[in-house]
Amino acid sequence: MRNIRAGIVATLAAFALAACSTVGGAPGPGASPGGNGGGSQKVAFVSQVEGVPYFSAFKQGADETARSLGLSYTQAGPATADATEQVRIFNSLVQQGYAAIAVSPLDPRSMNPAIAAARQKGIVVITSDADAPDSQRQLFAQQATDAALGATVMDEIAKAMGGNGKYGIVSGAADTQTFNSWVAEARKRQESAYPGMQLVGGVRYTADTAQALKEAQDLMTANPDLKGLIAVPSTAVPGVAQAVQNAGKAGQVAVSGFGSPKTARTFVESGAMTSTVLWDVPKLGVLTVWAMKQLLDGKEIPAKPAVPGIEQPAAYDAGTKTLVLGPPMVFTKSNIAKFDY
Repeated sequence: MRNIRAGIVATLAAFALAACSTVGGAPGPGASPGGNGGGSQKVAFVSQVEGVPYFSAFKQGADETARSLGLSYTQAGPATADATEQVRIFNSLVQQGYAAIAVSPLDPRSMNPAIAAARQKGIVVITSDADAPDSQRQLFAQQATDAALGATVMDEIAKAMGGNGKYGIVSGAADTQTFNSWVAEARKRQESAYPGMQLVGGVRYTADTAQALKEAQDLMTANPDLKGLIAVPSTAVPGVAQAVQNAGKAGQVAVSGFGSPKTARTFVESGAMTSTVLWDVPKLGVLTVWAMKQLLDGKEIPAKPAVPGIEQPAAYDAGTKTLVLGPPMVFTKSNIAKFDY
């Protein structure tokens, strides 16, 4: 129990730190968010949660690209995953006259009206990292396709499980479309490629790391023969891995998921996680700012655009207005120390 309490305390401390270290500054009422101040056109990105390694890495790539394109870049987001606060921040940026705004929606339903209002004012609006497909967004800068992400994480967990046995899924909020799509694609891959595997306990939905830890504990308690766990959002990854570590089941219960290398590294190196699946996060920031600039300049985006700062061409689907960065990346003991996000 002492280890479990320590894990929860560490999680709460991390969230307190996030609340105190919002990158770019979440604009308060009447306040201007921080930017690099180096360009004539102001563009912004509204993240899901600021002060975490993932979105700090996104900002690194976005900042560099904004400077190279002569743009002034701002990044802001809620201190915790709060959809209402995210909409407030988005609306504040609209009121401050930003020329283009990208957003990673926590809840598309609540964000859709705000996007529509911004578009009526002539502001360029795109989604990035997570989508609001039924909104009036002009483009979705996607890290990798849902099918590729779901298949990759399932392949990773299946490899560690030997292709058979019971596994569990610990996801994020039940109404987060991006997470639900990844889970659906992972299950589709399991049913077609690994019929000897069985999902137990349904999909467990969580709001934070502490809840993810508890759900993983409950799954292992209810299923002593559990062989694998998939942690979907980055907030679930440390909770699920900590639960396996606390139970002394590292190497017995395989864990993979969608955590940044920095978030997962300790657990991957200790053996509590077999791998983590993600993408090149700074490059997603590059792609997002580049896309906003293209739309601001009224340029059409080709099917295989060459984006400065990204080695391989991206892929654009004009029908769905989706701009895909590339295939997922898999981080294991052999390479995870090379990435600082």
